[in-house]
Amino acid sequence: MALRKIQLIVGSEPKGQAVTFPYPFRDGKRYLIPTYKFTVFGTDDKGYPNFRDFEVIRFGVNRPEPTSSPRIVGLADQQIHTIKAWLPYYRVHSAQTLEIGAWQVYDDYLIHDGQDLPMSQLYATAGCIEICGGAMFTKFNDLVISLSGSIENTRDKKLAIIGSSGIMVITYMKAERPPLKIKN
Repeated sequence: MALRKIQLIVGSEPKGQAVTFPYPFRDGKRYLIPTYKFTVFGTDDKGYPNFRDFEVIRFGVNRPEPTSSPRIVGLADQQIHTIKAWLPYYRVHSAQTLEIGAWQVYDDYLIHDGQDLPMSQLYATAGCIEICGGAMFTKFNDLVISLSGSIENTRDKKLAIIGSSGIMVITYMKAERPPLKIKN
């Protein structure tokens, strides 16, 4: 059975907010950044269209050196990328999570686990797509597996095959880069 195409769309309009701190160097401040809608489209095993929306972070606060001023980073222009790989051992750098692994969009831009509670759980983010909500990254991966049609015998093999197959395409809708906003 051939694998089925999966379309990912990162929305352009803010949906909610999250609290973050600069990455990789903290400055003692917390910042507010918007969250966005992230939609997954595909077809199920019976050929019916299926989609689901998730809440994600797409912009972050970067501070590359201890003496640098923080700035907003992330992909703002409309662009399309084919997912390059599943990275099974990736771990979020700025917080503890049980949801490991990431999808490589390109270079260091990834899709991975994000804050369970975006306004109270503190993560740093540097422009990756971070899926918010309790166990939502796992649910995202479950959906991707179900939409793919993979017949591999283990979850790890399914994720690896999907990641290397070129069936997942992500579209970033053009979004206004948010202002740097300190949380009081």
